Amino acid sequence: MAASVAAAQSPGYILQQNQQTLRNIGTSAASAPLASPAVAAPATPAAKLSDNKPRLHLGLLLPVEAPQLGDAAQVVKAGFDAAAQQDSNVQLSFVALASENDAVKGYQQLLAAGANVIVGPLTREGAANVAAQASVPTLVLNTLSKAPAGGKVWSLSLAVESEARQIARMMRDDGRKAPLVLFNNDALSTRLRAAFSESWTQRHPSAPLELNMTQPDGAQLNTLLAGADSVFLALDDKEAEASRALLPAELAAYATSLINTRQAAPALDGVRFVDMPWFLMPNHPDAAGIARPATPLTKATERLYALGVDAFRLGKALGQSRNPASIRLRGVTGDLQLGKDWVIQRELPTAIRGESQ
Repeated sequence: MAASVAAAQSPGYILQQNQQTLRNIGTSAASAPLASPAVAAPATPAAKLSDNKPRLHLGLLLPVEAPQLGDAAQVVKAGFDAAAQQDSNVQLSFVALASENDAVKGYQQLLAAGANVIVGPLTREGAANVAAQASVPTLVLNTLSKAPAGGKVWSLSLAVESEARQIARMMRDDGRKAPLVLFNNDALSTRLRAAFSESWTQRHPSAPLELNMTQPDGAQLNTLLAGADSVFLALDDKEAEASRALLPAELAAYATSLINTRQAAPALDGVRFVDMPWFLMPNHPDAAGIARPATPLTKATERLYALGVDAFRLGKALGQSRNPASIRLRGVTGDLQLGKDWVIQRELPTAIRGESQ
């Protein structure tokens, strides 16, 4: 299914890579829903711990009833609840949105219920609207186009641009001097290309070579390959597979997590890529204790589940920390820390396609 620019900017883009229904997936809900944003709901008093300190009250705000984003939000919530089931010391409240236009109303409802940390919403527009109103520590689950005011908002997302930047650093560390970027006209590919090139040129005097593979020119490809010592496949799995088949087998190739699917793709064997520990390190102690989705998902969709897991953990950390800049979390979506400004940085482990992971 073709993805529009708007879709490519939201978690809904991931769901376009699936053909199964995702309703009612995951574990049973740990967070009890409040009424809809338009209806007031009484707050549940926060329980007290033995040392008389108030229990952390974490609010979750997701568009689980939205026609287009409902499936994505359900997956995120399932991961959030799976993590919450491992921790009985956090009080939870949940607001189910039918539209992210109601995000601010839902946010205010969670505040009225006593939440002192809020996680959500899921889209860029909803995140921006909530960020402008934030009065307690808030973790939005998408990117923000401008700095939020007040210092109470942080952004956690699965934006692939961060992966492209990490690949650029990895290639430099591997001693690559002349990478060739293969891309196409797809919005996601364009974003990968731009992020890689920006990161590469920050520490390298010359820009990377580039070739648009929408209508590949064999002669031009051969000319560029003559001056390249590596290639970055700024493409999805199918396009990366087709492009890799045109390249010399000995040429070092790199890609993002988009190539890490459950489908066999021999042409991609040997390609270096990054992906979250949830897949590459499933037996890691920080991932092993979390229930896996009750219904099998594609890897693309399961990444949203992992996002929910880390959303709970980061929300809890924000509520317990007096210095959020010091937060370091070995998350299931990557090693997480507060980076530049308000953005949660993710550093991903690396692997080689076709090898045991």
